[in-house]
Amino acid sequence: METKINLKCVMSLLLICFISTVFAQDEKEFPLGYLIYEEYSNNGVDMAITRYQDLKAEKSDQYPWDDRQLNAAGYRIMNEDGDMEAAGKIFRLNMEEYPQAANPYDSYGDYLVKKGNEKEAREYFEKSMAISKNSEVEWEKNVLYPITASKMAKLDKKDKRMDFLLGDWQIDAIVYEDGKETQKMKTSDKIKFDEPTNSIYLHHFDDQNESMGVRIITYDAIDDEFDVAYFNNDRLRGIEVSHMKMKDLGNNKLEFMDSFTEREGQEMFLKHEIEKISDNEINWVIFEKNDKDDWQRVYAMNMKK
Repeated sequence: METKINLKCVMSLLLICFISTVFAQDEKEFPLGYLIYEEYSNNGVDMAITRYQDLKAEKSDQYPWDDRQLNAAGYRIMNEDGDMEAAGKIFRLNMEEYPQAANPYDSYGDYLVKKGNEKEAREYFEKSMAISKNSEVEWEKNVLYPITASKMAKLDKKDKRMDFLLGDWQIDAIVYEDGKETQKMKTSDKIKFDEPTNSIYLHHFDDQNESMGVRIITYDAIDDEFDVAYFNNDRLRGIEVSHMKMKDLGNNKLEFMDSFTEREGQEMFLKHEIEKISDNEINWVIFEKNDKDDWQRVYAMNMKK
């Protein structure tokens, strides 16, 4: 019994030390934000805002005045205390105080998403991106802009546009040369979504169920395209990378423009035409350009679950 009691005491002390360290880090990095949060905890958000305004008027030379301070307080109130009304007041104050900064708009967008108001959140993410995209502030341009662009893409579900491929597929494939059919094959694909990497994994198999390689597809919100990494277990050439831009043609038809660079340095292009016959059947045709610069069919697949 005493051992257990002592262990609990030790664990409690460690937890207290950890929490104290975290608070100390907050206080050191965001001293003004820490004070605002402390005032909120003791007296509510309206008094916290009054304290902020008093400090700005009377002790402006004693604290760092940047958008990170109120931002830190706002996120802490939202995430730790769950006080959405108070957090909203802090985030809105931050936008008023720093209208030329991108981060307050991004943070208010996060707040609106958490409230379930994705439509309005999109407006604030767009405001943030308009500032950060060509900002002279390196952090805004190179760090914040990609983060906000990713949030926008998730709201629009752009990263989910290839989810129709998920599942196990039996494939009848035809190879073409100079526009003529030269070979028929039966293959299969097992396609799944990997949550930790937000990527689609395609595992290709031949008619003997032997592995033919793996493709990993993930969405790039900055270039609005899907990046594809291909691993072929028969050709030890490392990772082969391509980039696919999607266009919705309507009537359950899609077009992908696929670009990649060969090892010799030549840039290559393929065109993919996909027709979704049903949730369980897809026709997929791949074209490349011939010597006359015309698109010519090189591969066709009928895929069924």
